[in-house]
Amino acid sequence: MQRIIIIAGPSGVGKTTVSNYLNEKYGIPRVVTHTTRPMRKGEVPGRSYYFEDDNSFKKLHFFEHVKYGNYQYGSSKEALKQAWDKNDLVSLIVETDGVKSYLDELKDQVYFIYLTVDEMNVLKQRLIKRGDDQIEIEKRLNSAEFKRDLHLRPELVKDAHILKNNNWDETKVALDKIVSDLQNR
Repeated sequence: MQRIIIIAGPSGVGKTTVSNYLNEKYGIPRVVTHTTRPMRKGEVPGRSYYFEDDNSFKKLHFFEHVKYGNYQYGSSKEALKQAWDKNDLVSLIVETDGVKSYLDELKDQVYFIYLTVDEMNVLKQRLIKRGDDQIEIEKRLNSAEFKRDLHLRPELVKDAHILKNNNWDETKVALDKIVSDLQNR
């Protein structure tokens, strides 16, 4: 059966790090999402994101999409199909608001990880460390979307596997167990 590991949580919690680990250790590809924002240094089109303009973004079929500031982000049915063509187990990073659409449409094909930390001040430090622009960091930390993602929505609790990313070594052990369980189903 084709499965998708959905990873959600606030900015800076380590969603990309988790997805990269799953890819590097287990060959689990990440579903590439779409954005209208400019590329950051070191990003690769088609691997980091599909970089779109407003017109190309409108033509896609989204499970979910969101606007952060002036830019749009979304995950499409087209991108999921491309990932599943490569591997029956894939991962995807989404906003918490987008999780429900995947659960509704894909049901038991979804394994939902809500990634969090115990100390929220760690998140700002991680955003600074990854090189985000200071003004953009402040905008993001004060956005309604960021504040929303700090907490798991009540309707998602029953489907969530909460994983605290306070210590990377402990997180890797937890991820290894998750992958083992999914591969043995």
